[in-house]
Amino acid sequence: MSDDGSDGRAPPEELARRSIFATHIAYGSAIPDALHAAGYTSQALHLGWTLMSKSDVREQIDRHRQYIRDKQSRTVAELVEQLDRDREFAIETRNAATAVAATLAQARILGALDPATTQLKNGQRRLVLTWGGEDMADITPEAVIEHLPLKTGTEE
Repeated sequence: MSDDGSDGRAPPEELARRSIFATHIAYGSAIPDALHAAGYTSQALHLGWTLMSKSDVREQIDRHRQYIRDKQSRTVAELVEQLDRDREFAIETRNAATAVAATLAQARILGALDPATTQLKNGQRRLVLTWGGEDMADITPEAVIEHLPLKTGTEE
């Protein structure tokens, strides 16, 4: 058996603990917390670093992190696609507020807006919105009202 036990000949209980440890590390747990969750009695950082130096543990951490990256990228893409559909529906139904809200939500998800201040990031000066094929970078209340359905005095 090799020094690091990564050849799979470590006792099954040890391999199971390593797997649990790797999972917790990949999902962001601190080393002492991951050691505790995996059933190690010592929660010393040295033991955690020693485990992380083992090739089987590193491979499991990498696999979990790749899964997380893939899932996050799919989730962001799916959210952006749904917001595109929501925005198109809002435009079709001439609901300006909802269209703008969907666009701003996309900007937040894609990192164009600072979530804390809802201000544009990275030195951007304006966010360009397209409404019905017209470029409306400088949105004014009058321009938005112009695109709303008219209300007649007979509607209650």
